[in-house]
Amino acid sequence: MQDFHTNPDRLKQPVELQDDAGITWRLRRRRIDLRVARRLLHDSTAVVILGERGGTHPRLVADAERPRLWSEISGHYLGPGGGTATGRFLAHEFRADPDRRMLYVEEHC
Repeated sequence: MQDFHTNPDRLKQPVELQDDAGITWRLRRRRIDLRVARRLLHDSTAVVILGERGGTHPRLVADAERPRLWSEISGHYLGPGGGTATGRFLAHEFRADPDRRMLYVEEHC
């Protein structure tokens, strides 16, 4: 999966991400509400990506990792619905087509 030169939250539109299967995902919504992030994280049909190293280095999150990721995100979410202004996670929604959704979680140090 391609790296970003900066995190998706700071990139100018259009923001696209090509995955390892050659599918191009387009950023649909930035800084989604924590409840939307939770819904996507628990949706087995949605792809979940963790953007490590300040959100620039994306990697696929395995299904078995999702509960642990949710426990980290839920208490440290910087976006809407989060409980802290000093959180270290932001989430964005990408789409490959109307039926394919991706949750992109930026992790900041």
